[in-house]
Amino acid sequence: MMAYFKAAFAIFLVISGWCLFAIVLIDYIVGDLLGLIDTSVQTQGWSLLLLFGLSRSSMLRATNTKVVRWFSRTLLGAIVVVKLTTLRGFFASGLRSFYINTYLLADVLFCVGTPLLIISASAGWWLLPEVSYVSLLVYSCMISIIFFWGLHSNLVRLLTLGYFFGYWLAAESLLMYPFMAPAAVQHNVALGMTDALNTLLPAVGLVLIVYLLARRHGLQLFAQLFSEPISAGVFNRGCDKQLNEATDINAGRNSSRAILSNYMLLGCLLMAMPLVAIITHTAISHINVHLLFVGLGIWALDQYWQHDVVNEPALSSDWRSFFNLSWRYKREFTL
Repeated sequence: MMAYFKAAFAIFLVISGWCLFAIVLIDYIVGDLLGLIDTSVQTQGWSLLLLFGLSRSSMLRATNTKVVRWFSRTLLGAIVVVKLTTLRGFFASGLRSFYINTYLLADVLFCVGTPLLIISASAGWWLLPEVSYVSLLVYSCMISIIFFWGLHSNLVRLLTLGYFFGYWLAAESLLMYPFMAPAAVQHNVALGMTDALNTLLPAVGLVLIVYLLARRHGLQLFAQLFSEPISAGVFNRGCDKQLNEATDINAGRNSSRAILSNYMLLGCLLMAMPLVAIITHTAISHINVHLLFVGLGIWALDQYWQHDVVNEPALSSDWRSFFNLSWRYKREFTL
């Protein structure tokens, strides 16, 4: 009975998730793109976070596969599959070709353009009074972080290029924007760092600490919380009475300490949940809704076809190999 209930609940979650995704997508197209209705970025952001969390479940992914197979065997599913097979293949082929070409072009622009941005920003600090030393330092740090992050993530590469070209095309002077970029970035950072974010900086540190603890222990925490203590009968084979008693006491102490540690970690996680909600709420309010959905689309394309461009010649992979070799030789030299 319980197995049927779990299966029915998983099917309900899968169908509800697809319906929620369709509602959020229609809300974005009708509201944000066409401007026909009012939308809420908080509702869209929390809905996408919920869908992302559900998509990480292996049980729900397996249930989704079963639901798709069942639908394809129905009369309506057979008609839809037959009608859309040719169109889907043509659309998927064109989208795959566009994705691969965009991936390789963005890889070249990102790896070549990043050093040029720092050089042009340094020239702007030297020539323009609007670019200060602080703005140049902040800009260089941000560009360096984005560069090392973007070497491992196509999502970061494409979003960064879109952000740069968007500001470049919207700037009053197209030729002067690369030199004025540090001042513009410092202005945007000053707008984003409100008093609410400054007060949440200690909370961010606490959440990061709790996240690292949870990442270290993993899902075994919840399994250990509800597991029974180790039975003393395990230690009664081939040992004398005194050794059994000593082992029993040590096992009981270790089990008690493990249970106490697990409950303390669970308490930290529960205490951090309101802070995580507040930080997420504040972060979503500062996110551009178009950037959010474009990032979602890039992430979905990466899930389908990023393995197709792994063996393609790319500058990001060459940079990663260079840094890995440099770090390896540096460690061997220091040791």
